[in-house]
Amino acid sequence: MKMTNTEKEKFCLLAAQLISPPDEQLFAELAEGSIWSFLSEIITECGGYPQNFAHHFFPNPSQDFILNLSREYEFLFTDIQGEKISLVESTYKKWTTDQSCSLAYANHYGLLQGDYALHMAEIYRQLSINVPPEFRATPDHLILELEFLSLLFRYATPQQTQIFIADHLDWVAELKEVIDRVRPNSFYSRIIELIILFLSYEKKEGADQIYESSSIP
Repeated sequence: MKMTNTEKEKFCLLAAQLISPPDEQLFAELAEGSIWSFLSEIITECGGYPQNFAHHFFPNPSQDFILNLSREYEFLFTDIQGEKISLVESTYKKWTTDQSCSLAYANHYGLLQGDYALHMAEIYRQLSINVPPEFRATPDHLILELEFLSLLFRYATPQQTQIFIADHLDWVAELKEVIDRVRPNSFYSRIIELIILFLSYEKKEGADQIYESSSIP
């Protein structure tokens, strides 16, 4: 049975929550077991193997789990003592694709507020979506892009969803490579792997839907 748009929307919101700084709510939901119950169904539907992920989502984590998860998140994404791993799309792409741009850093990688950030900001503006203050400088943050994708599954056409995935979520595999170089097989590496699995499933299913709709006489 194919995933419904409601299930896809729920997965995107859950993925955004899982890639956010961990809190007591996440701990409670992991302990209760509902997260793993849902994810195991999604993994199976996407053609993955739940047993490869199970030990990261065990239903009764100890109190140390959330503390260790918080430390891991800080180490990977917010470590002010050294290099941190970016969760922002612009940093994985050239700052601009405008060939006429004469700025010295136009073709550089690793910078914020690039073309993709400006595009996301314009999308939010046109749709009257308020960006939280902590994301004003990074409108192309993965958390926001996953939340926006959830909205597309509720309101957009398959074509619009496919375009967004192709344009704005094509860098997630590179993010996983970066995480794996620092801490392979970590909780957050598995989360990104889940997102990649889901996106691969959606690209194939979305392409099939578009083909089927275009074949209707």
